[in-house]
Amino acid sequence: MNKYKIIFVDIDDTLNPSNGKVSDYTKEVMKKIKDKGIKIVVNTGRSAQYAVAKSKEAGLSNIIISSNGSEIYNYEEDKIIYSNPIPNNEIKDIYNYCQSLNITLILNTIKNRYINKLDYNYNSEPVEYFEDIDKLLEETQVNQMIILSDNYDRMLVIPNLFKEKFPKLKVVHSSIALIEQTRIKNKEYYHDLAYGNVAKSTGIVELLDYFNIEPEEAIAIGNGYDDICMMDVVKTGIAVENANDQLKEVADIVTESSANDGVAKILSKLILEEN
Repeated sequence: MNKYKIIFVDIDDTLNPSNGKVSDYTKEVMKKIKDKGIKIVVNTGRSAQYAVAKSKEAGLSNIIISSNGSEIYNYEEDKIIYSNPIPNNEIKDIYNYCQSLNITLILNTIKNRYINKLDYNYNSEPVEYFEDIDKLLEETQVNQMIILSDNYDRMLVIPNLFKEKFPKLKVVHSSIALIEQTRIKNKEYYHDLAYGNVAKSTGIVELLDYFNIEPEEAIAIGNGYDDICMMDVVKTGIAVENANDQLKEVADIVTESSANDGVAKILSKLILEEN
């Protein structure tokens, strides 16, 4: 009997190259693991819609963790397992702040994404323009906000500024260029905002409790700074070769890169070839 019961895996630059397709080999390995009764759960900072699409593409389990651990969703049953909404007054304050400085704001909900600017494309995820923040907040619940700007100096100081202006909000993840303080020409920088102390590890802890699974029976796999916290709440933490050095230092295993199907190869070794 396999000692693992659940696997938590990041998407871009982990399960697949950034904004790329999941390989046929990875899909084949994931199917074999699922056939053993092991759950494979997407755990991402991206929106629920993107997480669901990638989970379906790779043939993973029907539960996703999205928006940096602030929501857990069973998309086959249309059931919200966990949600950590941002209070409306906090959203409106951030919205007004962004409007005053011409900063782009994206609001993540489980069913949709909304943006405060027309004709704007940030990434491949679909997004809907909103004009009336009060009307929007009457109709939906926001679990994560993303602020974007090409003003490097402003974005660099925002985390400290927000600690004073919005102390209950957390900058849960940021552009690598901001984390490493590297200015890049023509770059648009981002900060992901959530409420309270949520992180990708929050989603893992919630699901382990939900399924009554022990940390020793779980694997977490990632590549980014926001994946470091995942390694603290499971027994086996895995980093892909293209991960940052900090993550590789705390991971138990470093596998091949996302471009070389590192996730599928290490899981095949740990689970499919165990006997």
